[in-house]
Amino acid sequence: MKSSSAIVAIALLVASLGTVSAHEPPGVVYYAFHFPLHAVPEIDGDLSDWDVVPRDVFEISMEKGDIVEAVRGDAGNDLADFNATNMIGWNEQTNRVYSMAAVVDEVLHNKRDNPSSYNYDDDWHFVIDADHSGGEMFNDGWKDLAEAEQQALYFVTGQLYQIHVPPIDGYWAFMYIKATNWMTTGRELPFPDYLEIGWTRRGESGGPGNYTYEIKATPWETWDWDGPAQSTITDLEEGNIIHVGFLYKDYDNNPGRYDGSYDFPPVHNVWRNASLAADVELLGVDDSLFPTAVETDTWGRIKSRMLTTN
Repeated sequence: MKSSSAIVAIALLVASLGTVSAHEPPGVVYYAFHFPLHAVPEIDGDLSDWDVVPRDVFEISMEKGDIVEAVRGDAGNDLADFNATNMIGWNEQTNRVYSMAAVVDEVLHNKRDNPSSYNYDDDWHFVIDADHSGGEMFNDGWKDLAEAEQQALYFVTGQLYQIHVPPIDGYWAFMYIKATNWMTTGRELPFPDYLEIGWTRRGESGGPGNYTYEIKATPWETWDWDGPAQSTITDLEEGNIIHVGFLYKDYDNNPGRYDGSYDFPPVHNVWRNASLAADVELLGVDDSLFPTAVETDTWGRIKSRMLTTN
């Protein structure tokens, strides 16, 4: 009996390891660009900081087939209706992951009836499992558990951030699907050292336009509902593999329901299971893309420094 139990235990362990290491698409690795410290992006929605990133290596986009309408609406990957581009970056000194998203949308939708709802408007979801441990972030069965038991499970192993812009009654940034009291309240990001989000929207709701998004996210190993002191952070290093996913819900004129969900990887349940997120390797700094510190210190800056110190 002991031998049988041991075999079963080993089988379960192997199965669980297989689940953790699984990712979408199978066998494909994407890359995170290493920004040197002097060039880390400002999280303000201005994507010009990303111009230095070689798109042929780092771009994740609908045009390249990385982002797919995984939940079919009525558009069906029509780039004239909806188009999206992403890139991922990181920095070793700040120990943070950065990402940007650029969206062109034929019909902007920013008019949800309940501003504090985390659905019902155009949005961008950013999924991160920084220690590559995988596992469920959300399960419908958890709703029946006591509150303390829920909080021991929801988004502890991986985090899902959801952004609606512009804010309505102040509400715009959510941690799906339960409200939190320290990472983001829906209205505020109380700890910008841990989470920053920037954005722009051009165009009016109901007409064509575009969105830009930027995020700086902490690489949590475990995230705790009680606060940062109870949470643990992964130390990012060159060569690490992390899990990342994106989802866009596009609301046009379909009341109460999105017209399509455009997802990377093209498996919609990436929002609830970190094991389905894409493998992303953290690359080293490409020194050829950046001038030296002396070259970036223009004469104007040097002169200004001299005037203020004399």
